[in-house]
Amino acid sequence: MRKSLWILTIAAASLGGYLALSQFTLPEGPGQEVVLAKCQACHDIGFVARERLSRERWDAIINEMVIRGLQVTPEERATILDYLATYLGTEPPPSPAPAQASTPKTGAQVYANCQGCHGPQGEGNPPAFPPLKGHVENLLKAEGGREYLLLAVLYGVQGEVQIMGQNYTGIMPGFAWLSDDELALVLNHLAAWGAPQGFKPFTPEEVKAARAKALAPEEVLKLRQGLKRP
Repeated sequence: MRKSLWILTIAAASLGGYLALSQFTLPEGPGQEVVLAKCQACHDIGFVARERLSRERWDAIINEMVIRGLQVTPEERATILDYLATYLGTEPPPSPAPAQASTPKTGAQVYANCQGCHGPQGEGNPPAFPPLKGHVENLLKAEGGREYLLLAVLYGVQGEVQIMGQNYTGIMPGFAWLSDDELALVLNHLAAWGAPQGFKPFTPEEVKAARAKALAPEEVLKLRQGLKRP
């Protein structure tokens, strides 16, 4: 029993390493975005996995994550398991399909990476996860709020924050693994729920410039604490 728990712990840590994605990306394949959307929010930067696991091992890890609070539909669970078993399994993954022209993403599609915590319409899930609708508008009205919002999405935030009268303590992971275009899209999607008059959309160039700051989540929190709100 102890040995099984130890193996499961090591495997879960390996999954955390793969899903950290600050410097690493998951293999391209069907189900990749579902894995990112459902798992990335709870896995901070960790060590990179060094082993490939069988379908049975991944199945056990998903069960453990569900026990710990992961919310997935049966269809999403099956997609996640198929992806992990295929691309992070014991057998070599299939060769990548030839590149094809794809339809450009929308901000709503990129926001799928966020809605597992913040809700489909930014309503949040207090007291665990704060709302974005209303809060983003307040940030964009604050002096320095635009830059803070961009850096928070890019690098994450760690520490206690108060949002719309509710205190939240925890870690919001950064999404630096998204492209500059995708980050601009999702930021503008958030701003569409409410932005001050004269708001200028975020641009990929603005995101690229922000990457040069390379802040830790704790440093982003300090920026938040120094905001001058209206």
